[in-house]
Amino acid sequence: MAVLLLTKPTPPAALAKEIRAIDPSIVCFERLDDADRGQVEAILAWRLREGLAPTLPKLRLVCASAAGVEKLLAPDLPEHVAIVRTVDPRVNVGLAQYVALMALRHARDLPLYERQARERDWTRRPVDAAAHRVGILGVGETGTTIAATLTALGFSVHGWSTRPRPELPFPTRSADELQAFVADSDILVCALPLTPATEGIVDAKLLSWLPRGAYLINVARGEHVVEPDLIDAVRSGRLAGAALDVQRREPLPPDDPLWDEERITITPHIAGQASLAVVASQFVEAWRAMRNGDPIPRQVDRSKGY
Repeated sequence: MAVLLLTKPTPPAALAKEIRAIDPSIVCFERLDDADRGQVEAILAWRLREGLAPTLPKLRLVCASAAGVEKLLAPDLPEHVAIVRTVDPRVNVGLAQYVALMALRHARDLPLYERQARERDWTRRPVDAAAHRVGILGVGETGTTIAATLTALGFSVHGWSTRPRPELPFPTRSADELQAFVADSDILVCALPLTPATEGIVDAKLLSWLPRGAYLINVARGEHVVEPDLIDAVRSGRLAGAALDVQRREPLPPDDPLWDEERITITPHIAGQASLAVVASQFVEAWRAMRNGDPIPRQVDRSKGY
C-alpha cells in the first residue's frame, strides 16, 4: 500500500525523503503519472482536484501538506475518507510575526519614511507608540496567537468569531455583531478558515464599515477578499492600504491589478509555512492510526470545513 504526494509547490521528493526517514516501509509515489492507483491508500496534498478520488479504490486518508484544508474538499471525495490537518505551532508564530510586521509598518508610517529615504529627505514628524485598535477576524489557534503578539506590542486587540468566545483573554464579538466589530478596527486582520460562509466576507460593504484610513492584513486565504472592492477602497482613500500574503490567484499573475497599487503590499504566501519534518511526522502518525484502526488525530469536520 502507498501514499500519493501531490504537494507542489512543496517538492514531493523532499517530503518523500522525510517520510522514508521515519518509516521506510511506506511507499511514496511522487507523481500521479507514476502511481499504481490500486495501491494508493492515502494522499498527502496541497490541493485535491475533482475527479481523482474516484479513481483510487483503496483511498482512506487525505492529509493536508499545509495548515488549510479547503483545497482538499473535493465534492467527489467519498465520505469514508478521513481528512486530516497539519498543525505546526511554528506556523502560527510565523503568521503572528508577519501580522506584527505589517501592523507596525503601517502604524509607524514606515512607507512614508522609506519614500523620504529614497528622496534623501531627513524630516522628523510627530510620532507616538502604536496603540491602534486591531480587529482579528477569526480567533482560533492562529487568531489567538496573533492577538497575544499584538497585545505585547501595545496594540488594543479585539476579535470576532461565529460563536461567543468568553474564555479568551481579550474582548470578542460574535456573528451578529460584525458591523460594530469592524467599525471599531483601525487595522483589520483576516485569520478565518475558508468556508462557504466566509468566502468573500471582506467586500465593499464590510470595507465601508471600517474607519477612514484603516488598514487590512490578510494571512488567511485570498478568497476571503473581494479584490476589486479592496482596490477601489484603497484608491478612493477609504483605506490607507493593505498587506496581502494570500491572493485569489496564486501564483499572482504579472498582469493582476493588485500589483498596480503601491499601497497594497503583496507577498507570495510566505507568512507561515509548516516544516517538512512536521508535515511528514504528522502524516506518518495519521497513516499508522489508519492502518491500525485507531482514532485518526487532527481530523477535519467536513460540515464546518475545518
